[in-house]
Amino acid sequence: MKFKRYMVFTAAALLALAMTLPAHAQHMSLNPMAPRQIYKELSNADYSYGYTILPGNSIDGIEPFNRYVGWSVNYYALDRYFLRPLAHGYSHLPEFMRDGVDNFFSNISDVNATVNNLFLGQFADSGTSFARFFINSTIGLLGLFDPATHLGIKQRSMSFDTVMGRYGADQGEYLMLPFYGPGTERSVEGGAVDSWYYYLIGEPFITAACYLIKGINTRAKFISQEKFVDDAVDPYATMRQLYLSYEQGLVDPNAAENKGDNDKSNIDQSYLDEVDSN
Repeated sequence: MKFKRYMVFTAAALLALAMTLPAHAQHMSLNPMAPRQIYKELSNADYSYGYTILPGNSIDGIEPFNRYVGWSVNYYALDRYFLRPLAHGYSHLPEFMRDGVDNFFSNISDVNATVNNLFLGQFADSGTSFARFFINSTIGLLGLFDPATHLGIKQRSMSFDTVMGRYGADQGEYLMLPFYGPGTERSVEGGAVDSWYYYLIGEPFITAACYLIKGINTRAKFISQEKFVDDAVDPYATMRQLYLSYEQGLVDPNAAENKGDNDKSNIDQSYLDEVDSN
């Protein structure tokens, strides 16, 4: 009898203790009746803090600033009233002049590619980039002409941004900085390394002129894609996705091929089979 009274008393005490616990502690986040309802990737730790994961594991954690300050300045003011008119005017210059500007900056990028390909152990590509730089800097008159391409030596571009990505560095925070354009924490750091020649110039006015000419030359290449962004429901989000997807494609060219149709590879296939059978 004493034992029975003890058991009844213990059960009553446990019931009273359970009733004092917070309500949320009495619930599970998973439904025990449907153990296969969970995506496989939910078993991994999530450090996104509620933000949408973008290509390259980037997040847009400062979207209000990016959208209403950076994007507004760059797209609605700087591009519309300055860069776009200059780029369209630049596109009507004689082709040999535009090719000369493009070849000059491309030749400098071959220096970066020579070093950056070495970091990845791509010695053949590094040697190709050095050969291009040597030929174009001599026969090509400091890179204004591109005889290396006519000799069949194709460019092997490689930025330090991509090097960091291939070594496992994520894109980090997405940035839309005024007068800079789209970027990420990783691209800003990588771009600072690849822009070494600006530091060598030293003269601020010459540096600014080179930066402006390179920007106009680059902007002119995207004239054919203006309508695609202008007509988008959300131009900001469209540009963000295009930029991040392109950069991630450089880091992992086979990513698109490895993805399953409609992202079904991220879903527990046995659960899909169970649904189909019902």
